[in-house]
Amino acid sequence: MKKLFAFSVVVLMLFTAYFYRVPDIDIPNVNDSVVLSPADGTVEYITFSKDIEVFKDGNSYKLNISKYFPEGAYVIGIFMSPLDVHVNRAPVSGKVVYMKHIDGSFYPAFFNNVEKNNERNIMIIKANNGDYIGVVQIAGVVAKRCVYYVHVNDTVEVGELIGKIKLGSQTALILPKNYKILVKVGEHVKGGKTIIAIRNN
Repeated sequence: MKKLFAFSVVVLMLFTAYFYRVPDIDIPNVNDSVVLSPADGTVEYITFSKDIEVFKDGNSYKLNISKYFPEGAYVIGIFMSPLDVHVNRAPVSGKVVYMKHIDGSFYPAFFNNVEKNNERNIMIIKANNGDYIGVVQIAGVVAKRCVYYVHVNDTVEVGELIGKIKLGSQTALILPKNYKILVKVGEHVKGGKTIIAIRNN
């Protein structure tokens, strides 16, 4: 029994270390018209609307950030599985101009009104080219905490670590309409490496 307990503890420690790994990556040398993925994961959906919202497990989350995207915005939802790296990276270089943390519980998706309860973080970066780019973290029944490492008025460099979702869940990227989306639903992307979109000049 003691050996089984010890083995279980070691397995849990190894899994935790693996789950929270932050591998060194080579950030591509891109210009200010390029947007990189903020997370490792699979593209769950790509939408465009003026009433900006993100989706997770069949629930919708209104963001109330339309003033930054008066002509509407693309929203790209990226699902982070237990095997993905669970840190978030800046999709562009620029200045953080808006952050909002919404406290919440961590109910399963089938609970009523989960969209009103689950924790999430919203960040808007004013890119060096003047566009506003959003990054949203959404927690779930397993993902117990959303964390950002930066604050309003901080400057960030593309590919820089900006946060993580502990026991991860979903990260969404919000882009103005003047961007061309280069990824498709079902595609696996890498944070700080995969080019998600490019600005239409």
